[in-house]
Amino acid sequence: MRYPNAQLRANHRPAHLIPPSADARNVIIVQAPPRSYAGPILLTIAITLGASVVLIVFAVAFQIAAAAAAAAVPTIGGASITIKVARKQHKH
Repeated sequence: MRYPNAQLRANHRPAHLIPPSADARNVIIVQAPPRSYAGPILLTIAITLGASVVLIVFAVAFQIAAAAAAAAVPTIGGASITIKVARKQHKH
C-alpha cells in the first residue's frame, strides 16, 4: 500500500475505529465517493472563455470608438487624422 489512506480505501479498518460494543461481523462502513474534478475544470474553462470574450468585445468597442473619433475630428477642428495599422513585411 503506497498511500497513507490506502488501507482505509481498501475497507481495512483499524480496530480503534470500530466501537467496542459493535460486532465486527455486522459493522457497515459508509465511505464518501471520490471527489470529482469535472465541475472545477469546467468552471475554469468557462471563466477563461468568458474573460476572452470580454477582452475581444472591449477591443472591438475601442476600435469603433477610435474610428468614430478620427472621423469626427475633421468636422470639429478642420484637421484630419488617419489611423494606420502597422503591417509586417515578409521577406521571401
